[in-house]
Amino acid sequence: MMACAVAIAAMPLPGAGQSAREAVVLSNQQGAGGAMNVPQNSGSIGGLTDDPIQAGETVHILVFNAPDFSVITRVSEDGDIAYPMLGILHFAGLNSAKAADLIATELKKRNLMLKPDVIVTVDSTTTGITVLGEVRSPGIYPPPGKRMLSDALAAAGGLTVNTGRVIEISSNRTPEKKTYVPWDPTMHNTSSYDIAIHPGDRVIVRSCGFAYIGGHVAKPGAYSLCGSDKMTLSEVVSMAGGVMPFTATRNTVLIRPQPDGTKVVQRIDLNKVLAGKMADVAVREDDIIYVTPSPMKDAASRAMGFAMSIVAPLLYVYNP
Repeated sequence: MMACAVAIAAMPLPGAGQSAREAVVLSNQQGAGGAMNVPQNSGSIGGLTDDPIQAGETVHILVFNAPDFSVITRVSEDGDIAYPMLGILHFAGLNSAKAADLIATELKKRNLMLKPDVIVTVDSTTTGITVLGEVRSPGIYPPPGKRMLSDALAAAGGLTVNTGRVIEISSNRTPEKKTYVPWDPTMHNTSSYDIAIHPGDRVIVRSCGFAYIGGHVAKPGAYSLCGSDKMTLSEVVSMAGGVMPFTATRNTVLIRPQPDGTKVVQRIDLNKVLAGKMADVAVREDDIIYVTPSPMKDAASRAMGFAMSIVAPLLYVYNP
């Protein structure tokens, strides 16, 4: 919620950019209601914030009874502002109170004012939060009041049915640094993972991944992993309609891509998995499963051939 505060009167020193007569005139310009003079183009004076001021935000610096020192400026990408007669000041990381203390200290230190009363407010609505990916209305939104991830997602219309379990958050200030937030699409554990976000942040809601299954199954293709956070081999086989007759289940192959681009090939006895005689295998995003049609020595090479072929359009894509 936007906040507004009225500072206590302070008189600029004569000779510091103003004469004593000018100072009296400024004092007389104060309204009977106690409102302070602000630049005519000030509009909203923003709100007080206990959060760190961020690059890209607009700050309103109000010095009571000294309109020449009351400015509205935007924080640069380096976190600095340009202030009349004080030069460049670093604001990023300060809250409203500390930023006001910095201005007041500098004005006194340079003998520009005897006892300055300063208030700094922040208009963060000038810097939006970008929400992309698996949300109903991607776009740039003003920072929500609570500045929480769940609030930004709500502003973007909520999540789609293809939402995955990882949300990526980056910032204009440090685009190379990314935060990955585990997210429960069912919203059961949202309170455990909800985090604060800031103006200028970029939120990317990733889609749930796919596992690919081919070979001797009823419906080979790509299967969404949205339905469960721990999809297993037997579940993927079941979604694919089960294995066909005359299947060499002992030679089922699981191909798992690695971050460096290589692939790890694992041979699995699918018959034992389906019979409960062997631990079910967890399936990950981009895993490739190949169920061998009949006993053959070159099952792995056949599986790799299938793995290469899935880059082409698939005949069947299943979304639960």
